Amino acid sequence: MDEDREYEELVRILEPFRNMRIETGPVILSEEYLRMVEEVESARENQSGADKSSVEVVFRQSREHFAGARRSR
Repeated sequence: MDEDREYEELVRILEPFRNMRIETGPVILSEEYLRMVEEVESARENQSGADKSSVEVVFRQSREHFAGARRSR
């Protein structure tokens, strides 16, 4: 099956879900969740001016890794 036909089949399968009405409303955050967010935000490594050079290394390695990715069948 070529890519166009695969895409068309996927669109056909997903169409009923695209038309579903999903009710949304305010998200209520628990006190426990808010405490965990505060804990992460207040960590030393998350403060302004903290050394975040390791993040650049991870970004670079990720870009290099995924640059070599190829589609498999």
